[in-house]
Amino acid sequence: MADSLSLDVVDRIACLTITREQVRNALNDETLGRLKASLESLAPPNVAAIVMRGAGLKAFSAGSDIKELASQSLKDRIAHTDLGHALGDVIEQHPCPVIAAIEGYCLGGGLEIALSCDYRIAGAKASFGLPEVALGALPSWGGTVRLPRIVGVARARELVLFGRRLTAEEALDWGVINRVVPEGEAFAAARALAVETFGRTNPDIVSIAKGLLTHGTAVSTRTARHLELLADMSVLASDALDAGAKKFTDKMP
Repeated sequence: MADSLSLDVVDRIACLTITREQVRNALNDETLGRLKASLESLAPPNVAAIVMRGAGLKAFSAGSDIKELASQSLKDRIAHTDLGHALGDVIEQHPCPVIAAIEGYCLGGGLEIALSCDYRIAGAKASFGLPEVALGALPSWGGTVRLPRIVGVARARELVLFGRRLTAEEALDWGVINRVVPEGEAFAAARALAVETFGRTNPDIVSIAKGLLTHGTAVSTRTARHLELLADMSVLASDALDAGAKKFTDKMP
C-alpha cells in the first residue's frame, strides 16, 4: 500500500513516519521494505539526522503484522524475519544518527526497531515490551542481542521470558529510552534535538563516531582502540578539525 510510510526532509532532518495507524502501525513486509529502502536513500551531507515515528498517539509500532504473518508460508515467514533483521542493521549502521520518537505501544518488533536507533524519546503514556514468547514466537529481530547490551541480561530476561511490560518512566529507569516528555510531544522533542545537535555539526565526523560506537563494542578492546586510532588519523588530517578549532578559538575571549 502506498500509504504505509511517509518521508519528509526539512533543513537536513529527515522524518520517517509509519502511517498504518488503524493497525497500530504494525510492520508488514511492504512497510519493512519501504522503511529499509527509504533509509538507504538518505545520507550525508543532504541529511544530518533521521527521526522515526509511528502515526498518531496509539503506537510507535505494535510489532509484526500478525494477520499477514498468519497467512504466510514458512518461506515467507523466514523472509519476514530476515527483513526485520536487515532493517535493524540498516538503522544501527546508518551513517546518520537515528532518533526514535515513541508514543503509545512500542512492542515486539516495534521495540526491536527502536532499540536499533541511537536515541529514544518517549511520550509519558508509552509502554514497552517483548510479548513474542507468550504468543508462541520469538523476539528475533535482534531483541535477544541488543536488549541485553542496553539493560543487562537479568532485566532482558524479565521482558523476554516473563513478559514484563514497562511504562515510560520504568523504561527510562532501565535505560531502554533516553528521555520522557509529555504525551504527544515526542516527535517535536526528537526533531528539536536533531536540529540542535546535528544542524551545524560535520556529518562525516558524526558518522565516523557512530561507526566506532557501533562496531567497537563487538570486538576486543585492543582492536577497538586500533580502530579509534585509524579513524583519528583520518580526522586529524581533515579540514573539519581545522574548521572546528577555528570556530572554538574565535569564541574565546
